[in-house]
Amino acid sequence: MFTNQIHIDKRKTISEILAIVALTLLTIDTTNTISSGTYGFLTLTDQQGGIYLGLPSVIIFFLSFGIAFRIKARLTTALLIAGGTLLAVSKIVEPVLGSNLYLVLVLPYLYYSLIIIGFVILGMGIFRVIRKQ
Repeated sequence: MFTNQIHIDKRKTISEILAIVALTLLTIDTTNTISSGTYGFLTLTDQQGGIYLGLPSVIIFFLSFGIAFRIKARLTTALLIAGGTLLAVSKIVEPVLGSNLYLVLVLPYLYYSLIIIGFVILGMGIFRVIRKQ
């Protein structure tokens, strides 16, 4: 019983750390994309930022959800909701601000897929809220 509780605590901690890392990467990618100029504050184009920061953040969000699937982890839940909202809303708003136009014009299926993935991550967080423990 005691060792099972330690195992659950470790999984909860790992899930929370992964969710924090994922949200941090996604925030850096979004901020870099919205920054003015050809390059943001990082010397990455929109395409490079998406590959090096955005894609790993999405994968890490899914890992975080999977690790804490049957564990009550409020921080992980909150970060999944925040991350999904940030991804979906940023991809909707960025073209309006004149950022990330390459993605919208040349790769519209990828653009719509990223919005859907944002809503899926948001849905995973909401699922964790409404799921009975």
